[in-house]
Amino acid sequence: MTYEELRGLHDQLLKAMGLFHEKFLCQFSKESQQYPGIKKNHIMIIGFLYQNQVLTATEIAKMLNMEKGSLTTLIDQLVGFRLVIRCEDVSDRRKALISLTNAGKAEMEDIMINSTQRMREILCNVDPDELLKFVDSLRYTVEFMQKIKKVN
Repeated sequence: MTYEELRGLHDQLLKAMGLFHEKFLCQFSKESQQYPGIKKNHIMIIGFLYQNQVLTATEIAKMLNMEKGSLTTLIDQLVGFRLVIRCEDVSDRRKALISLTNAGKAEMEDIMINSTQRMREILCNVDPDELLKFVDSLRYTVEFMQKIKKVN
């Protein structure tokens, strides 16, 4: 791709992230009904673990664009809420594997129910054909991004 094409792609990615944050993430519940101390980043971690089952702190830190040291406090809090557990990685004892407890899975299910209801409200006036096109485009975008190899 040329510089101009890459610059355009960069601009579109920033716009997409900003709009996604504004139109969806900011509209979803930021706090838990059952766990009053849970905040946005806790919910993001729970969501990542729900999607991936098991992650290391380093993997979660990259997903949140956060320093591993800052993430440790969030994970400690989630352990304290009994929503996640740390297990030793048998192949590398330096790593801790983080996963959801049954309570963490149940909390994510509640979050998804609330978020789905909120999405229904957000999208109620959208043309159904445009919505289907959006969903198909989003599905393609996710599939495409999963194919991209990580660069250090």
